[in-house]
Amino acid sequence: MRTFLTSICIIFALTATGLCLNCDHCLNIYNDSCSGVSDKCKEDETVCVSRRESATTENNLHSSMFKGCMKYDPNVCDRPLHTTSIGFDFYMYNKCCKEDNCNRESFTVPPLNLTENGLECPVCHAIDSYDCTPERTIKCVGNQDQCYVYSGELRNPSRPFHQLASRGCIVSGSCEFGPGLLKGLTIHNYTTLNCM
Repeated sequence: MRTFLTSICIIFALTATGLCLNCDHCLNIYNDSCSGVSDKCKEDETVCVSRRESATTENNLHSSMFKGCMKYDPNVCDRPLHTTSIGFDFYMYNKCCKEDNCNRESFTVPPLNLTENGLECPVCHAIDSYDCTPERTIKCVGNQDQCYVYSGELRNPSRPFHQLASRGCIVSGSCEFGPGLLKGLTIHNYTTLNCM
């Protein structure tokens, strides 16, 4: 009986390992498109993702594209994530799918909803500082339903890290997944990231 149960466990383990999703993998931190190779996901990564990021800092636009695997998260998948402050605007969209290599094809990012939604947040933005004092408010748009406070270091690719303090509007769920999800914009040594 013990041999039979051991055999069943081994077969189950081998079969379960073969059920992992395969997704296209690539990263282009300088542009909003990329193509890569198919690779097996980890067992807990249940969706393929195509992620476009667009960051505007002091009127400089930077776009990036990532394709790979991730755990399904309803706060991230197929939902625009948009952050706005003075001199800073960040937009990320994650197209998620559940079939092998379904992220290989190109996709269209939904248009950004810029309709004011009634929420106003204290706003400030300071480069080379860990602090800024809001002197006015900003009107939030689209699905931005929270205010945020950020303090830390940030950089765009091929640029050095710099201190940054920022306050403004953000989409709920953004503070929960945090900076680790970002690929093009790099956040380092952040001391504060609060959404309220």
